[in-house]
Amino acid sequence: MNNFSKFLKQTTKSQQESIRAYHLGQLKVWLKKSSDRHSAWIYLPLRWLASLFNIKALTPIPNRGGSRAILCEAYRIQDLQGIGVSTPNILAISPSGLLLEDAAQMGEDVIQLDHALAMYQDDSERKFELFEDAVKAIQEVHQKDGYLSEAFARNILVSKDKQFTFIDFETDPGEVLDIETCQIRDWLCFIFSTAYRFTEEEIPRICQIFINTVFPYKKIYKGIKSIGKKLAWAKKIKFDKFGNDGKRIQKCLMFFQILEQEEPLPMI
Repeated sequence: MNNFSKFLKQTTKSQQESIRAYHLGQLKVWLKKSSDRHSAWIYLPLRWLASLFNIKALTPIPNRGGSRAILCEAYRIQDLQGIGVSTPNILAISPSGLLLEDAAQMGEDVIQLDHALAMYQDDSERKFELFEDAVKAIQEVHQKDGYLSEAFARNILVSKDKQFTFIDFETDPGEVLDIETCQIRDWLCFIFSTAYRFTEEEIPRICQIFINTVFPYKKIYKGIKSIGKKLAWAKKIKFDKFGNDGKRIQKCLMFFQILEQEEPLPMI
């Protein structure tokens, strides 16, 4: 048993949090401890939406918790690394926990994409550039016949030299969805969590960026557009009255409204 495995075995017994950072000498690590599975009722609203509007990509992905979630994360990390996708390195694994190397070891000053976009809230061009780089990074995963698990901006890390690392793989959409739908789901998660960081005037520009990158992949592009059409009715609802989540939905719907264009637009 190596030192990482010993640390994992000893620390999971005392750690109360589901995830916590530690420093082992000069190395920063994260210990993810197995936790109870999520109750089935949490997924009912998504199941209803998926069924009501026939949106397969919204099918809830079960997080079974415990050792099964730990093994799922390890498998997904190894699978993605096998096709050249940047994810945290696994240092040790057991049924009760997973020890991961901090992504900062792979790039300096790594931060969540959501935080990076917030930092540039007054610099539109920097935000557009960062958004475009992230779109291309996800598209590279898809071009390798890969997909992520929860492609929200909080689960995408970016370094100063614009290297992207993906995290959080306790679920595997591939268990219940085909690969094409998994990739469409990635984009829905990404759009929902990034459009919020742009003003109403900036939304058309990021939509252009997205179209110009994804348009060549016809099936995925058409699948995303079809979801936007199904949700068009929701534009009449004043989501901004429902807090930050409502504002995120409203910006997402603005994005889909612009996506009605048939061809990619020339970049400004």
